[in-house]
Amino acid sequence: MADYNTITKVIINDISPAASSVVGSLAKEINDYIQTLDSTNNAIIDIQSIRLDRSRIAYIVVSTG
Repeated sequence: MADYNTITKVIINDISPAASSVVGSLAKEINDYIQTLDSTNNAIIDIQSIRLDRSRIAYIVVSTG
């Protein structure tokens, strides 16, 4: 079996109107995670999103490890 050496981060957040638009927002959480990646060792391979239900969305970020 091949060793692809990847890291997968799943970020789930509330997108309902009652959710905060700044602190704790999905965009901020994704941005904060991407900022933690090292551009030399953690290249982003893929980013996908999926709607889980009426008020939640998940972003899946795959990077090299």
